[in-house]
Amino acid sequence: MNLSEGNRAWSYMFLGAALFNYAIGFPLVLARHWTFDLSYVVTVGRDPMALLLWADFGFLVILIGFGYHIISRDVTRNRGIVILGIIAKLFDVVNFTTQFLLGLAKPIVLIPASIDGLFVLAFLMFLFKVPSPKTA
Repeated sequence: MNLSEGNRAWSYMFLGAALFNYAIGFPLVLARHWTFDLSYVVTVGRDPMALLLWADFGFLVILIGFGYHIISRDVTRNRGIVILGIIAKLFDVVNFTTQFLLGLAKPIVLIPASIDGLFVLAFLMFLFKVPSPKTA
């Protein structure tokens, strides 16, 4: 595999991460009641502030997805966003898994948590396999 094919593969991986974030984030913003009810058990409060914060979380998911989209356009640049993405995705993995284990969230939250965990591994592989560009 030559470098351009390798870059294309990484580019598709980051585009996939962006599309995944969009697929999760937009419903959190646009259908906050439905997605909150889908994700959390009935005993978790449905006060208006919780729903607004849930939509705010969705906006952040979209925003970070936009960062992955930027990376997908040129994987030789913007490596700092990759580190930010690793931290954000690890937050989802830990947060949703913990909420599920505490009985606050439904099992469905483990699906995006698992996918985010796979993206963390892929992002780490990218950082270790693709050399940083030399700066003059």
